Amino acid sequence: MNILTFYVLGLLVAGLLGTVMGVNRTLKTREHESPILQSLSTIVGVLLIAISAYSMFTAGGTVGSARYVVPLMMIQGLSLCARWFESIHVTAVLILILGLGILFVLGQGGMPQSITDLLQKQNTRKLIIIAFIVLGGGGILIISVEKLLDIVLDILGQGLVVIAISVIGVVHAVLILSSGDSRGLIRYL
Repeated sequence: MNILTFYVLGLLVAGLLGTVMGVNRTLKTREHESPILQSLSTIVGVLLIAISAYSMFTAGGTVGSARYVVPLMMIQGLSLCARWFESIHVTAVLILILGLGILFVLGQGGMPQSITDLLQKQNTRKLIIIAFIVLGGGGILIISVEKLLDIVLDILGQGLVVIAISVIGVVHAVLILSSGDSRGLIRYL
């Protein structure tokens, strides 16, 4: 089994779990949701984020055929973990999101192997984007928009949003598995 198939199967399983959890979340009040589904979705969400971060760090996630799966894995993971992230201090969540953004930018062309590689002309654009991400993230931390982040996480954690993101993930995974085209749903956009 190649790495793309592993990512696609992970996205498919997470999408199916997210759909079930989203339906449960939509039909029941927060106090009556299934604690097993909540725990399982948090674990799967953290795993998706970890796998996508690893794949971007090793330049496998945003290069080649997996580049169409990894960003959706990140969004699916954030959606599954949104309620859990709401209970964590805002700084930790922002650092995670900033880290994922930096890894995504670095993953577009691979991790530079040395400072001289990093400072070459073709990497200047990456350095500028990373600087804006870090400065923007620092600005967000200084301004302390904890409420805004809680609102975004609350929206991502709503049952209907989880269902929508999960169904998109399932359709994307099924299209990749059935057609063999790594673009999946992207080819129709």
